[in-house]
Order: sequence, then C-alpha cells, then structure tokens
Amino acid sequence: MKKVYYAEANYSDQEIEAVLDVLRDNRLALMGGKNVKELEQKVAQIFNKEFGLMTNSGSSSNLMAVQALNLKKGSKVITPSLTFSTTVAPLVQSGLIPLFIDVERQTMQIDVSLLKKIPLDGVSAICVPNLIGNIANWREIYHFAKENNLKIIEDSADTIGYKYSTDIKNWSDVTTTSFYASHVVTGAGFGGMTCFSDKQYYQNALSLRGWGRRSSLYGETEDIERRLSAKVDGINYDDKYIFDDMGYNFLPSEISAAFALVQLKNLESNIQNRINNYNYIKDKLSVSNNFFVPTSYENVETGWLAFPLILQNKLVYKRKEVQIFLENNGIQTRTIFTGNILRQPVAKKFKWESFGGFEISDNIMESGILLGCHNRQTKEKMDYMLGKIFEIEKCLK
Repeated sequence: MKKVYYAEANYSDQEIEAVLDVLRDNRLALMGGKNVKELEQKVAQIFNKEFGLMTNSGSSSNLMAVQALNLKKGSKVITPSLTFSTTVAPLVQSGLIPLFIDVERQTMQIDVSLLKKIPLDGVSAICVPNLIGNIANWREIYHFAKENNLKIIEDSADTIGYKYSTDIKNWSDVTTTSFYASHVVTGAGFGGMTCFSDKQYYQNALSLRGWGRRSSLYGETEDIERRLSAKVDGINYDDKYIFDDMGYNFLPSEISAAFALVQLKNLESNIQNRINNYNYIKDKLSVSNNFFVPTSYENVETGWLAFPLILQNKLVYKRKEVQIFLENNGIQTRTIFTGNILRQPVAKKFKWESFGGFEISDNIMESGILLGCHNRQTKEKMDYMLGKIFEIEKCLK
C-alpha cells in the first residue's frame, strides 16, 4: 500500500552538512552565532522589516510579537475564529481579550467585510494568521487598522516568501513565521522568527527572549568592564544577571539556523512546487460539485502549507467516513486546524468576545479536510490520492 503523507520535511545532504559544520565549528555557539544572525537578517528582509529575532519556535515568536507591543491589559484584539491555538494563546497569556469574527469561505482568511461593523471600544490591535499558507487581505486590514489606530500582528507561521501585490510595502507592526518540520522552510524541525521595523519593539522582544536579562540587549558580550558597568541597588553587578523583565528562554539554535539558511536558497522553487501541486489537485477535483477548494486572492502567489478541501452537497456531513477511508488506504489527512475555535474545549478556559455569526468556520469545522501538497509530493502519489477520493465519493453518494 502506498503511503501519502500530509507533510514531509524536504532536505538534502546540504542541510545535513551545514548542521555538521556547526557541530564541528564552535561548541560555545550552539545557542546562537553567525548563522542565527544571517538568518535573522534574511528573513526580516523577506518580510520588509528592519529587524529579525529568531526564537525556538513559531509559537514562541507569536508570544514575543504580542508582548513586545505592550498592548493595554484587558484590551481586545480582533482575530479570526478559524485559526491555530498558538495564534490565540499569546493574546490570552498577555492579558488580552480575543475578539473573534468569522472568515471568508473563498479564502478561509479573516472576513474583512466585517471589520467596519465591529464596535471598537477597548480594541487595541488586530492579529491575523495567513492560515494554511494562504494570504489575508492585508491591504484592507492595513487601512482599517490605521484609520482606527490599531496595532497589526501578522502571523505568517504557515508560509514565507509569498508575493502580495499592493501599493503598501509594510502593512504590519510585527510579522512572525515558523520553521516547523512541515513548513515551506524548516530549521531541522524547529525555530521561528519575529520581525519588526520599530527598534523599541525589537529590543523589548530581545530582552524577553533571553530570560529578561540586560545582557541580551548587548550581544551577550564577554567584555568584563562592560558587564560590570551597571549597578543593582547600589551594588556593581554582572549584566548577565541583571534582570529588567520577566522573560523566557526562547533562544534559538544555531543548528536550526544553519539548516534553514540552506532551505532559503531553494525557497522560490519550493514555493513553486507547492503551487503546482495545489493547482494539480484542484484542477482534478473540479470535475465534481461535491468538493469545494478555497483559493487565493488574484494578487497573491503563495506556497500552501497543505491542500484544503471542503466537502459539500452530497458529501457535506461525510467527513469522518472520507477521512477513515483515506487513512485506511495510506493517505494521511487532517482537519483544518481548530475549525471554529469557540467550539473547542479550550474556549471554556479563557475570556473572549465575538462579533457576528460563525457559519463559515462552523462549516469548515464540520466538513473540512487537509491533504498533502508539500514539496516531496509526487504526481504518482497525488494521482493515487485523487483516485481514492473519487472512489469514496462514489461509495457515499
């Protein structure tokens, strides 16, 4: 039986050699060295930002993004109901109140038509994921946020290197991405990046990333005079143990950075592979009206994290049967992240508000499936997967 994976890490001997070089080179720099610095610069540039701050994961990067902005405790942050847990968790962990609205069916991205209808009392920001690697309507989000003096958080964990044609060059106050194993660029399974243009926000995050200690701001220098130039309560003290913030250990791995730098060299071709795979599956499924495939806006070109498929018409409530059949035939599947997060058990554990209904998020939760369209997916495997999809369609009609 063939095995068709939902996600596979794509790498070569070049990435392996880059990791070995780190292990051979410097036993003192495993937690951040020249590779981390280079990756920070390159990823910041990709997202049109001045500063990049690498962390140990995309989820950590999201927490750094939110806390660096110093949003007012108890204020509300607009965010979509179809999401991922660690898009929302940093808001809650930072004492903020998520204000959920629905998504568009066509793109699965936040429904920008709802933004101007939302009462904005107590709202401080908008936090939007580029969900499943598709891209939100950032032009509309930007103008809405600027008109209402809201901070903008772009969670681009699921994609990097996308093209978005607009007259706005820099639409967010902070953008994050993730180098998780299944993503377009992976850092040997780990790593994330938080990107800023504002130096103060960057320095806030820099301190938080490294335990909240003051030396984080100065490159962790070993210059003893510099380290002992400050005082704590009148006592000369080492910068490495002066704590200005209640921080975290979200420090990045030099191994992850070296791995990801090699991946960046193939970014364009890897994105194109994902686009080609997405288009191939979409075109083949278009012969049936039982399948709806979300698409991108016309001004977007992106590498999809996975292939989203919404069952409709005669298959609308048959998601469980379809998944079991595909899995039993060696085809990995997933549901579309949280579905409507307000129906998840975790929604009982934090304070939130909502605006409008959630028809689209509910429909996707009930009928949505993710399939593999990653770089290692082959035409042979996609044809096998498509054949099984049409086979189960016939059985369930």
